[in-house]
Order: sequence, then C-alpha cells, then structure tokens
Amino acid sequence: MATEEQVLCFERRLLDELGSFQGISMDIDKYLPIITDPSNLTYRMRPEVETDTRYKQIIPYVLIVSNGRLLRYQRGTGGGEDRLHGLYSVGVGGHIAVEDLDLFSQDAVGYHDGMMREVREEVELEPVREAAVAVINDDSTEVGAVHFGVVHVMHVKDENVVGRRKGIRAPAFVEVQKAKQTLESYESWSRFCLEEFDVIYLKAAEIAGAAPL
Repeated sequence: MATEEQVLCFERRLLDELGSFQGISMDIDKYLPIITDPSNLTYRMRPEVETDTRYKQIIPYVLIVSNGRLLRYQRGTGGGEDRLHGLYSVGVGGHIAVEDLDLFSQDAVGYHDGMMREVREEVELEPVREAAVAVINDDSTEVGAVHFGVVHVMHVKDENVVGRRKGIRAPAFVEVQKAKQTLESYESWSRFCLEEFDVIYLKAAEIAGAAPL
C-alpha cells in the first residue's frame, strides 16, 4: 500500500445522523445519495484512516453473477488489506482514490464510474448490466469499523474471468448454495451478502433487469 495514497471518505457522524446499523441494509436510497454528495466527501491519507474510526472509507462491493452462479475468490497477499488475507470473498471492488476526484462532479454518476474502474482493475470480464442494491456497515471488526460498503450486483456475459491482481486468487463461479455451505470461511461482508442473497438478487432484477450498461 503506497503511503501517499489518499482515499475517499465521509465522517462517521454522518452515518450516525442517518441511522447507523450493523450488517446489511437494503435501504440504499436512504444512504447512497447522501454519502456520495460532494459536500460530504473528503480525501484522507489511507494509512491515517485505516485506524481512525471518525471516518468511513467508501468501498464499492460488487457481486458478479453469470447464469445464476456467483463469482468467488480467495484473498491473496496482494490485496492491500492484510486483515483479510486467506479469507474467501464474493465481493469485488476497492477504495476510490484521489485520482477519481472529478468523477463526483455529477452526484452518483461519478460514483458509478469509479465503481466500474475498480472492478476492471480487479478482474477481466464483460459486464452486461448492474445495479446498486444495498449498503454494509460492520463495526464488529477492525476492518469494518473504518469502511462502508455499497453492494452492487453485476451480471456478466459468461464465466470467463481472470484475476488482474495478486489479491484475487483462484476466481471461479460457483452455485450460491455451495458458497453458503462454508460461511465461516468468508470475510464478514461476504457472509452478510450470502445470507441475504435471495433478497439482493431479486432487488437487482427489479432495478436493472432491463438496464444494460
């Protein structure tokens, strides 16, 4: 992790004002427009905010689906977050860096562009359609206490996928029920998503069923 990296954050007090929660919330329309409002955003040095609970780093967390199967991978040593290494994940994405500052000139449109850039840096695939469906807050872990996730469901054309970074190990599409069999082996955000996957998937279909990228 480069010490000079600056990442997008909002102040934790904003979440408390909106209504803090633990786990996953499907009420994305309550949170996403506010936390991506330019007036509520700040760029901070990443090493600083990784341990400063006064800030929440915004993380796009994208569930990638093909033919009803879900992309799963294992966190490797190149993922930039030592506290997650070795755990399984069904979420692809990462921090929005200061280089993406101009993406936020038109509210959530800029966030969407940043999310797509993050996905394409992590994996090689061909998106078909996508929808933001939920938000995640997990104050029960050191990692979660300083991050805030925005859950997306992205359908892709086929199951041809290649991990572009060392942090993405053995990416493969699996049946959702198979993924759910070993929840204890996943990072907490992935556990939340797997536990609520049926609701997440249905909401994504309602939002983006006829909305190709």
